[in-house]
Amino acid sequence: MRRANQRPPVKQHQPAKTLTNEPVELVIDSLSHDGRGVGRLDGKATFVSHALPGETVLAKVHNAKAKFNEADCLEVITASADRVEPFCEHYQTCGGCDLQHLRQDAQVDHKQTQVLEQLSRIGHITPQKTLPALQGPAENYRRSARIGINQKADGEVIIGFRRRASNLLTQIDNCPVLDKRLENICASLRDALEALPSVKHLTHLDISLGDNNGLLSVRHLKPLNEDELSIFTSVCEAYDLSLQHEKSEKLSASYRINDVDLAFHSGDFIQINAEINQQMINKAVELLDIQTEDKILDLFCGSGNFSLQLARKAQSVTGVEGSDAMVEQASANAAANGIDNCTFFRANLADNIAYCKWYKNKYDKILLDPPRAGAESIIEEVCQLQASKILYIACNPGALARDGGELQRHGYVLSHFMLADMFPQTHHIESVALFERDPHFKPEQQEKLLGKNSHHREDTLKKRKSSSKPVNHSFWRRR
Repeated sequence: MRRANQRPPVKQHQPAKTLTNEPVELVIDSLSHDGRGVGRLDGKATFVSHALPGETVLAKVHNAKAKFNEADCLEVITASADRVEPFCEHYQTCGGCDLQHLRQDAQVDHKQTQVLEQLSRIGHITPQKTLPALQGPAENYRRSARIGINQKADGEVIIGFRRRASNLLTQIDNCPVLDKRLENICASLRDALEALPSVKHLTHLDISLGDNNGLLSVRHLKPLNEDELSIFTSVCEAYDLSLQHEKSEKLSASYRINDVDLAFHSGDFIQINAEINQQMINKAVELLDIQTEDKILDLFCGSGNFSLQLARKAQSVTGVEGSDAMVEQASANAAANGIDNCTFFRANLADNIAYCKWYKNKYDKILLDPPRAGAESIIEEVCQLQASKILYIACNPGALARDGGELQRHGYVLSHFMLADMFPQTHHIESVALFERDPHFKPEQQEKLLGKNSHHREDTLKKRKSSSKPVNHSFWRRR
């Protein structure tokens, strides 16, 4: 018998049902946001790698959670018409690509559906017009990459990318999504490094290509010796790369967009897909409908990728980034191209920007190209500028949907949307969204739209960091 002040017994949490190691047959209904097939096992959502909607597969569960399972596809019993043979020999183990088994046009359709669904569900937004996706080559498109280095206990050198769902590396000979100029560079590096007694202090390489040259930076736990420098120098010469290390001067490479040359340094963010970057910039200029009297604000401007193109048509462009180094590079790029109507500033765009000198100016149009976290902290201030058009370049559909919902609640309409297939063969998504200010929008409509979410702004402000230290927003973008 329980005493009067005694708490009732706590109901014990029931653990997830223990599944046998036996394979199970599943019907796949849809694709998840990360490109896995979704089926149901005893009513529970089960995410199956390498499975496609409409397929019946034989799968083995390797991770049983309370609310969902994770499984590997062992065999495709009934294949989807959209299934294709992966073109990379390392596809089953490498974690770099996850959609090579899906036909390219179906990949684009899936990604567009994913973004539109999140816009509707999270932001309660429906674009007035959905434009055709920006597409380019599905292979040999990647001009920057981080390549891992490791060494087994038996001395074998591993050069490659992380395995699927693991921090360990996959041994890679050649990566067919890397730029053709980097063909077999993993095998070449491995062959050269195997001559050394130990490479355990080498962690990874960062490679970025310009139009005619490129940069290779070695990350290491202790200084490189002469033998190591000699090996990396030889590999760089073979691939027309410049070696950036602690003893070298600061090196640069460049790429050209229309009539503008943009220089960058090792470690700087550049869009990995040159073809899609070119298309996206041209479309940005078109959608913003730049006029000669326009004053443009480019937030998260990097080294001037969009800014300098906009400046060719506008009266002036103000670019803002989170690090002094990127601001310095953007300014240098403007000067090198004879563009004198661009001004660049450093500001922490995760903090309040209303105090910034540049914020007090009037802007006709705004471009946002934030990192994966989006621009939640500054959306309110951006809306207060009352620009006629805001073009949002997004690498995270969820952040776009959240921030787009805020823009809508402040009187902006999503007039045009398009997918930019920046990352073919992967589930990662780039989007272009044009928001236009509704001239008939009234303050009382804003209060109605904000409704029960009126506390959201206050919560956002509480989360802001008070520090004004430089923040390199470009560092956090998808590499």
